[in-house]
Amino acid sequence: MVINSLTSGVQQNYDSEFCGSVPLNYINLIQPHGILLVLQKSSLRILQVSENCSRIINLPAGEIVNRSLEDFIGKNQVAELQEKIQRWEAGNHLQFSFTWNAAGTKKQFSVTAHLKQENLLLELEEIKNENHADSFIHIYQEISYIIAALKEAGSIEDIEEVAAAELKRLSGFDRVMIYKFDEAWNGTVMAEALEDGMHPYLGLRFPASDVPKQARELYFRTPYRLIPDVNAGSVKLYPVMNPLTRSLSDISDCVLRGVPMVHIEYLNNMEVGASMSTPIIVGNQLWGLISCHHRQPKGISFELRSSFEIVSGIISAQLSARQMEKHFRYRESLHKQELSLVERLYGRQGLENALLERPSALLDLLEVSGVVIITEDSYETTGEVPEQKLVRNLVKWLSRFNRDKVFVTDSLPEMFNEAGKYKDVASGLISLQISAGKQYILGFRPELVRYVNWGGNPNEVIKMEEDGKKYHPRNSFKLWKEQVEYTSEPWSPEVLQVADNLRTSVLDKIIRENDQF
Repeated sequence: MVINSLTSGVQQNYDSEFCGSVPLNYINLIQPHGILLVLQKSSLRILQVSENCSRIINLPAGEIVNRSLEDFIGKNQVAELQEKIQRWEAGNHLQFSFTWNAAGTKKQFSVTAHLKQENLLLELEEIKNENHADSFIHIYQEISYIIAALKEAGSIEDIEEVAAAELKRLSGFDRVMIYKFDEAWNGTVMAEALEDGMHPYLGLRFPASDVPKQARELYFRTPYRLIPDVNAGSVKLYPVMNPLTRSLSDISDCVLRGVPMVHIEYLNNMEVGASMSTPIIVGNQLWGLISCHHRQPKGISFELRSSFEIVSGIISAQLSARQMEKHFRYRESLHKQELSLVERLYGRQGLENALLERPSALLDLLEVSGVVIITEDSYETTGEVPEQKLVRNLVKWLSRFNRDKVFVTDSLPEMFNEAGKYKDVASGLISLQISAGKQYILGFRPELVRYVNWGGNPNEVIKMEEDGKKYHPRNSFKLWKEQVEYTSEPWSPEVLQVADNLRTSVLDKIIRENDQF
């Protein structure tokens, strides 16, 4: 175990500065366990084919391109495909199967179709002899059991643990993790089920560059990302350029899409032989991933992959319901406090008298340890606040640089250097501007020293070679502890909302009292 520390360090953001620029959509390589066909949508003429066709269907690429799909699967199957295309909803993946029958080879394939402008992309994966573990009936029974278990889970933590354990049992992967993103797109392993002897990642955080921006965007369009053999190599398309567009074909939505070398190296460093990831979408945002690892290559049937997609939808629904319930109770509690405070606000003369008659009410509502109320002719405080000189300078800084009527930060010393020596009382700030001048309600939160457990040093996620072009991922995922200082508890959206409501009520009170004179 490696243990280090640093103070409030901001890691190099390779997610946006480097990894996010890797072109995943035009990688032009596929994994070798299937065949990719690029067709002209209108005619179903084959424009490109992956070069592994000679191995899988005993025909070289040159004898497949520029011919009609009908030459290989027959009129009836083509008619069925065309009928499905007519009913195809934009953005969806079309699933079906057909039998390839040509050059003495007769094989049945499961097919995933994608529409890209005027191109139709067909991913072909051979259907092997079905066994009991992957049969539809068996999968259906297992999914039903998992769904029932998820619905019985009482909390978000229970949902995560049940999902990891049950999906590991169903799939046979050596490790299944529930991986959640934070606001900066770093990911934390919230639940984990793994085989004995494997290094645990439970509770560890991984930098955003491990799942960079472009990869995250693809998870909105693809139901899963499967790499059945990390070291299987890649296969080119023939011809390299699409003859219609005279450019590389966009294969970003394809399950077979090739794996960038840096990710292969990353998985090898983790001693992973096969992997699969399924997105968890909550509130139309990427909440996290179901991330699976296997130490050896592992083929996953279409039925089993589809089960992950179904279970992911159930997990998303359960997480959404639990989060809504939690937020509703929280908002309801704050709303009661808000109503009580506003009632006193309108029932007392003078802003300071109304807000500070019961100081704990204002402190509790904003969830702060200290408040300063500054008006044209008064300076009132309650709780623990910095000295007046710093507060006056802070107000000048806010008046000059901030245009938000309600402003918050959980790292004030990083933005306003003078606050550093008052970190014990002013590491967090909420500011309510109550006039066009320098009149404010300021709430302060103390420093909350915390430790973040990273899976490897987050400042060494990318190692550049001397040429500045080639790069490598980190090769250590051992525990690396970061001590975070000069920060407070983060501000919740609910507190921001009641703060905005309070500001509106204060302005209304000021206007009413001015009208009386």
